[in-house]
Amino acid sequence: MATRATGTYQSDTEILGYSRWVVFICAFLAMAVISPYEYAWSSMAQHIGGIYGWSSIQIGWMFTLFVIFESLGTIPGGILRDKYGPRWVTAIAGVIAGIGIFATSLGPSYSFVLVLWCIGSLFAGFIYNTAVTTANKWFPDKRGITAGLIAGAFGWGSLPFIFPIRAIPKTAPDTTFFHVIYIMAAIIGGVAIVTSLFMKDPPQGWRPEGWVPSKTTQRATEHEFTLGEAAATWQFWVLMISFILISSAGLAGVSKIVKYSNSFHFAAAAATGAAGGIALFNGLGRVVLGGVSDKIGRENAMIWSYLLCGAFLFLTIIAGSSGSETLFVICAIAAFFFWGPMFSLFPATIGQYYGDLAAGSNYGLLYGIAKGLGGVYGGVLSAFLIKGQGYPVAMGVAAVMAIVAGLLIIPLKSSPPVKVGEARRAGQAAE
Repeated sequence: MATRATGTYQSDTEILGYSRWVVFICAFLAMAVISPYEYAWSSMAQHIGGIYGWSSIQIGWMFTLFVIFESLGTIPGGILRDKYGPRWVTAIAGVIAGIGIFATSLGPSYSFVLVLWCIGSLFAGFIYNTAVTTANKWFPDKRGITAGLIAGAFGWGSLPFIFPIRAIPKTAPDTTFFHVIYIMAAIIGGVAIVTSLFMKDPPQGWRPEGWVPSKTTQRATEHEFTLGEAAATWQFWVLMISFILISSAGLAGVSKIVKYSNSFHFAAAAATGAAGGIALFNGLGRVVLGGVSDKIGRENAMIWSYLLCGAFLFLTIIAGSSGSETLFVICAIAAFFFWGPMFSLFPATIGQYYGDLAAGSNYGLLYGIAKGLGGVYGGVLSAFLIKGQGYPVAMGVAAVMAIVAGLLIIPLKSSPPVKVGEARRAGQAAE
């Protein structure tokens, strides 16, 4: 339903002074610059640990705490965005997120670096929420594909840094690595400030003129759920458990893909190819499956995506054990192609299930709890399991988690949430 506060429809260009696609591009870029926190970490970790003499468990805790704090940051980030809009949230959070990356050059005090790292991670979560929920706010007609592209930026943004970091010779001075860190931190803060100038939310109830939802994108109810109302539905908690499992599965691989490859004594090129391929293709998967979900439905896209993610994770174990570098890299990339879509499918589903008004808050709660808990296994628990049982066991557990995550979505296909009191009408409409 279009906004008609003055009795006439307002287009996106009339509201903004420019196209809604400008807001989309800015959200894409803001998301891209915080990507190195997660997707360049596997490449950064070896340098940080080696320079300061920190153990694999300490490094594992840094990744786990990033995931926890970044995830928690999406909750206040979403609430503030829904209340005040994305502009100042993005600008301020970007500067602080840049400081968090910069902190990795301030060792060797582990506790000092860790405190600044966690603060930066928290505000990276603010940016993540303001960026990805732009899809629900401005693009109800293209939720899946726009959420996929913005979420894809969270993987792609690390690519300009992965390869330079991986190319640093072991004999290079520490300053070579730190120069990359300085540039990374400056880009995060600078891009966030510039993009924030163009970020603004539409008025409540705004819709593209002439848009008619298809069967797969039609909401089961027109009710706009508040945060409390969304959290009171059982479907929200099914999504939560599925999110926890699938995020746990993928984060274990993302944070350790270089060492996972090295554990099979593969050449360095295999680890580089896997790390770069994962950053590229897990982002591509978000776009492809996000777009597919607009056609076949969110639930169907999630079910098949997560099942295939689990299957390919199992195949990485087989490929590694058989000594096939090429097959290992292909299966790792395929697994994360099907893992990445969780970051476009869940926000699109939240918007379709619960509406746009509190989309930032609702997705912030889901993402904040689920990905935070997923990071506990993905970072430190998987590190303990690897230390005691080896990589095949840890990745096998991750594969099972992914498959269960897909199976949990099946009941949602026939039972989307509706407002209390509307269940009878929804059932009659279906008949």
